[in-house]
Amino acid sequence: MKNRTFSSLQNMDSDTAHTWPFMIFGGKSSGKTALLLALEGKNPSTAARSKGIDYSGWGIDISGEYCESGKLRRELVTAALKAKLLIVVQDATSDRLVFPLHYFLMYPHPKIGVVTKMDLPDADPQRAAGLLRAAGVDGEIFYVSVLSGEGISGLRDFLLKQDF
Repeated sequence: MKNRTFSSLQNMDSDTAHTWPFMIFGGKSSGKTALLLALEGKNPSTAARSKGIDYSGWGIDISGEYCESGKLRRELVTAALKAKLLIVVQDATSDRLVFPLHYFLMYPHPKIGVVTKMDLPDADPQRAAGLLRAAGVDGEIFYVSVLSGEGISGLRDFLLKQDF
């Protein structure tokens, strides 16, 4: 097991042959970009809506439109080839699955789930976890709030211990 810090991962080369530690999937407004900022130690409240596929951070960040549109979803398969781990995000307040059932089973990558917005009063973590499992997430599920910071350090520690 390697002992890494975020700064050592952040300084990786950014050429086109580069492999990123992870890629974040999730629907529109599920909190993907805010989660990535929180994991990087940045202020998640500065998150702006992602456009396209963003390779500039610690992990690959994708726009929710890519996840929700069948026409765009095929682009994710190609982008995922550059990642070692898939992180699938589900908003704890949503009862909607944005991926087809068992969608992530087609990826050979390890997959973890992250339930976001746990600080909101209408959060339903069990429902969110069930939606992640229905989408094909077979790894560990983390429960976080990027605004309160709940669960972020545990997820960051998990990611830093991975053998990327």
